[in-house]
Amino acid sequence: MSKTANAAAIGVRRAWLGVGAPVIGLVAVIIALAIFAFASTARDQDRAFERNSATLVFSGLEGRARMMGATGLDFANWDAAFENISGRWNQQWIDGNMYSSVADALVLFRQSGAVRYSWANDAYLDDLSAIAPIIAQAGAQLPNLRRLARAPTPGQTVASTYARFGDSLLIIAVVPITREDDATRIAYNPLRGYDYLAIVKVIDVAGFAQAGRSMSLEDFHFVAPNAALNADMVSLPVTTPSGANVGNLVWRNTHPGSASFQNRIWPVVIGLLCIGALTLLITRHLVAHQIRAMAGAEAVLEASRVKSEFLAKVGHQLRTPLDGIIGYAEIIQEETDSPSARSDAERILSAARHLNVLLNDILDQSRLDTDRISVKREVLPVVGMVAEVHGLMRPAARTAGVNLTVQPSAAANYIVADHVRLRQCLLNMIGNAIKFAPRGSVSIKTRVQEREGGDVVVFDVIDDGIGIAKAEQENLFKPFSHANAQVAEIYGGSGLGLSIARDLARAMGGDITVTSDLGQGATFSLSVPVASPKALKAA
Repeated sequence: MSKTANAAAIGVRRAWLGVGAPVIGLVAVIIALAIFAFASTARDQDRAFERNSATLVFSGLEGRARMMGATGLDFANWDAAFENISGRWNQQWIDGNMYSSVADALVLFRQSGAVRYSWANDAYLDDLSAIAPIIAQAGAQLPNLRRLARAPTPGQTVASTYARFGDSLLIIAVVPITREDDATRIAYNPLRGYDYLAIVKVIDVAGFAQAGRSMSLEDFHFVAPNAALNADMVSLPVTTPSGANVGNLVWRNTHPGSASFQNRIWPVVIGLLCIGALTLLITRHLVAHQIRAMAGAEAVLEASRVKSEFLAKVGHQLRTPLDGIIGYAEIIQEETDSPSARSDAERILSAARHLNVLLNDILDQSRLDTDRISVKREVLPVVGMVAEVHGLMRPAARTAGVNLTVQPSAAANYIVADHVRLRQCLLNMIGNAIKFAPRGSVSIKTRVQEREGGDVVVFDVIDDGIGIAKAEQENLFKPFSHANAQVAEIYGGSGLGLSIARDLARAMGGDITVTSDLGQGATFSLSVPVASPKALKAA
């Protein structure tokens, strides 16, 4: 074998080790990011199930309590009831009127908790002697019970609470027996106290099973406050207005996100592995071709140039399968009638677009590392740049629930910068601000600052988001870095955006700095040179 061939072979091996390994790493990172994105979505869905199901159960309880309260008000805010219960005890009238087709039980009691009369439907008649004292005591323990009768409106005389009877939950609405006329009701203040009506809905084991089916909750039931709970169960404490826990409503956590993740991640991983294998084959071919073409080259500068060209070509080869994935996913999304297939296509689109952005960032970082990015010197209007980026980022801000505002300074007129690269820097800064300040506000301000060597215009992007600890701010501008591991896990991202933006800003003669405190938002400041009179005249 000739010396040149040996050199070429050695060069191929070295290039494969020096360039192929990073490409393998890139493919691994892409696969890891895809898995992380799916897993993060699955965790979010699991947490959303817990929150939403708890809200649904709580709303159901509140609805039952309001229904009982409205029914009880019809019985209690009634002149005839007042005359035959609180005026003089008329047992015959009470027996003929104190029953309900809506409630499971009615109990008349005094503020001391003493039961004066009780009624229950056929399902709970045998348990009435045991249930009635529990209901009366629960009603008597309501805070400010005596003040209910003198509330400004009849609706405000109703209070609700809960009690437990075995495995059953008692939903109790308490209403004082009062006159119908509001002025008379408010003025009345008996020395011996009021009579109160407790109207009760009982939810037993069968009732919980039926409620669970209607809410699509598995194994929905009621347990004692101190009952041991399985880690796979969601629990909602049921508390009285005074804060006492009467028991816990529990149901099975079905982990819908995790189940979906397990069913769908493997096809995606296999697809990405196929793309990675194809990429490695293309990479190997390109490395061999490039090394053989430059077998006799010895200069370090020339070798660096070829390596950069190689990475650029690999980037284009990576874009080809990504564009194919995006195209086919869009076709599926447009042509399919299946909601599940459309949802799957949307997830594929989101992951592929994320990979495309990551690839662009990596290529930009590579060009910056080898000084292959050139910047133009253009005279640009500050107001125009602010209006342009505001228009581009407004939809994203609206989607995230962020109020995006601009406050350009009248003193900041023209700057010298590369239009495309300056816009890239501003979009990155504003995008980060929106991501870390969901449902908050982001403001874009401009100002002129005097510096040695020439004035600069400073673009301040201010958010009221999570903020950054001072000790972690130095990590923000390092490639592939985040403020900390927790931020990287929750918000994701490649960790290249700010690194690229600062390098571009410095290439244009400016810089990017950050001012922030943890929990108090952040201000990212991009400075670029003010256009000199000579530059304005030339423009």
